Amino acid sequence: MHQSDDNRKQEVIEAINDCQNPYLLFQVRQLTKRSQVLDPVRKLCKNYPWLAEEIIPRDMRIKTGCQAPQGNPLASYLYTSTPILYGLALVCLIAAAALVNLLSHEGENIAVAFFQSRVALLYGLIWLVFVGDFLVLTWLIGRYGNRKAKKEIYLRLLVILFPPLHMGSRHLLRPRLQWIPFLGWCYRNEGLLVHLKGKFSVPMILIALLILPILIIEWQFYEPVEQYLNADLSFVLDMAQGFIWLAFAYEFILMISISQEKIAYAQKNWIDLLIILLPFIAFVRTIRLIKIARLSQIARGYKLRGLLLKARQGLFFAGIFHKLLTVKPEFQIKSLKKKLEKNQKEREELEEELLLMAKLLQKGSSGSVEE
Repeated sequence: MHQSDDNRKQEVIEAINDCQNPYLLFQVRQLTKRSQVLDPVRKLCKNYPWLAEEIIPRDMRIKTGCQAPQGNPLASYLYTSTPILYGLALVCLIAAAALVNLLSHEGENIAVAFFQSRVALLYGLIWLVFVGDFLVLTWLIGRYGNRKAKKEIYLRLLVILFPPLHMGSRHLLRPRLQWIPFLGWCYRNEGLLVHLKGKFSVPMILIALLILPILIIEWQFYEPVEQYLNADLSFVLDMAQGFIWLAFAYEFILMISISQEKIAYAQKNWIDLLIILLPFIAFVRTIRLIKIARLSQIARGYKLRGLLLKARQGLFFAGIFHKLLTVKPEFQIKSLKKKLEKNQKEREELEEELLLMAKLLQKGSSGSVEE
């Protein structure tokens, strides 16, 4: 055995002797049981030593209030304009929330039509501001930008398509930085993502649960409540659902922009994405032939399901401090254990693929020797 392998083995033995955690000892025992099965991988490590190198640990640092680059007109422009454009992007998202949730609004209410036109006008004016910002940045990058900035500017084209995406924009000169209200320029890593998830968890639970009184009124007490308020209740309910949509859209834009694995984040949080996209389905109600099927009511049913599932997801963070459900802690522990077992199964499947590659390489090497 190589000297470095001897040292590594000695370190493991000493760590096991000092370990008093039965869970970790169980994991080590499970790994050693597969020693004989994984023996071909040992030979594979001789040819590919990086297989046995230490995996880069998760970066759980929380670095807020960082210093953004300065020293040239481009850096100064980004430092000054980013908070302002962030606020405009948020206003634009609020306008979008009002518009997309009014697409399914029934009736010929002149006041609602006037409100829609004003909101659309506001959205259009803010969009022009972001078009101007893109043109200014293009000019500044051409004179003062570096290679990173020239690469990042292409991502700003998405902001022109949907201005609220600016809230997830990275610093052009230092892409690892992102501006967040009350936190300033933050270092984008997994630690920041987990930190913000914890901050969003309880508010998102409360906002998600708002859908219950909305749907109860809509399905059971619509006429009595409308008579009591003496107002267009459909408009009020659409605006309430718009507020819920706004919260989910804001959280999703912020979280996916910070995540380093954006596709994986979208797959894991597909319920959130579905909640955000569902209001656009209501647009089909403007088509009379499809309107007969009343697809928007089906969409609202799916929206309820999605919001409730989102609330359950948030309970993972808040359940330690608040007993919002009657689920026992033992149930949650068993659920986590099942996930760990699933993770272990996936690991073993990947190791089996390694074994297959080792056998293929061994056959290839033995064949070349015979020749």
